[in-house]
Amino acid sequence: MQSAAPRRQDHAVERWRRCAGCTGPTDHHNPLCAAGNTVAPQYNTYLDSFVLIYEKKFMIVKQAESLLSILELFAAVRRPRTLSQISEALSLPKSSTFNLLATLEAKGLIHEMRAWGGYYPTRRLLVLAQDIASNDPFVDRVRPELVRLQEQTGETVLLAHRVDAEIVYLEVVASQHPVRYFAQVSDRRPLQVTSAGKAILSLYTPAERARLYDTIAFTKFRDATLPDAAAVEADVVASAQRGWFENLSEYTPDVLGVGVPMVLDGERFAVSVAGPNFRLLDRRAEIAACAHEAVGRIQSLFEKGADTR
Repeated sequence: MQSAAPRRQDHAVERWRRCAGCTGPTDHHNPLCAAGNTVAPQYNTYLDSFVLIYEKKFMIVKQAESLLSILELFAAVRRPRTLSQISEALSLPKSSTFNLLATLEAKGLIHEMRAWGGYYPTRRLLVLAQDIASNDPFVDRVRPELVRLQEQTGETVLLAHRVDAEIVYLEVVASQHPVRYFAQVSDRRPLQVTSAGKAILSLYTPAERARLYDTIAFTKFRDATLPDAAAVEADVVASAQRGWFENLSEYTPDVLGVGVPMVLDGERFAVSVAGPNFRLLDRRAEIAACAHEAVGRIQSLFEKGADTR
């Protein structure tokens, strides 16, 4: 039996940009305004994008996802794996697994080690990753101020950006304390339970936030997790008036995060400082002030129009 196509929710239907001479709404299926003029769609963020959050799942290229899953498997097990082991671990047909491995091998990213029991990535993957990471025009400009903030506060500093209903960490400067908050670049967290996520939410209008809340499941991760959209909205509004945002053990137990919003070239980000409750509880205002100063320096750097190439 063929499954029905996912329904488009009314609250998430995207808007085509209105033309100058039309004030009426346009049909999202038709790139023409009410007057018959062609109008261009917006592709900036989810809130201005034609692709809905829940529909993006159906646009993932399966072969690309499987290739990345193979590399993630090697990172997890840290030892060679045979074709059969990879096929079983990823629930992929052996024929498809063979073709994927052959592609990676042809590109020099893995090699077969029969004597050691299977395939394993080559150092070419590391070289490529290092070349990319060492020439990131955005993070390279921001990182010195994040390092400075980490040295000022002594805690882990994170740079976050929103992806759908989550945040993703673009940079992490770890604390040197033995007991510290640990996260890695590319880690994701639910938008509504992190100080960085709430800070980013504050950069949207109440109506835009309401549409975002409709895409969030509001899972109860901890006792301190805010239960619903109303609670999160109240927290965002109150925190915006206070000047900084916090996550007090809402996602990770015994961890407190202090976040402030940041806009660079029209993109919404947040800088947050996270660590154990016992070190941060009495320092929240101090840490927020340091984070605001760091954000101010970063924004000044971008406003000067420094070369990003």
